[in-house]
Amino acid sequence: MQKRRKWTKSEIQFVCENAGKMTAAEMGEKLNRTRQAIQSQANRWGLSVLVKPSDDHDIYLCRELYKEGLTIPVIAEKMELSRRVVSNIVYSDCY
Repeated sequence: MQKRRKWTKSEIQFVCENAGKMTAAEMGEKLNRTRQAIQSQANRWGLSVLVKPSDDHDIYLCRELYKEGLTIPVIAEKMELSRRVVSNIVYSDCY
């Protein structure tokens, strides 16, 4: 059985920057980690590793609507995105 490796700052940054752009399997290949390890850690960090269909304009709109006081469920419905994706956009600096 292999010993678990600690996550480095560069690995965390890589996952943060690529969450939603690359699949967990693709990130795992680049970092020499398993897909499950990527998914598990991303979940702990509050990130979704599902490839996001959002572009920069959608991200901007979600954040602006949230600043104006709209709730995440309302934004999700208006933008036709899942609540989780909207939540990640609003609360995460990785987007």
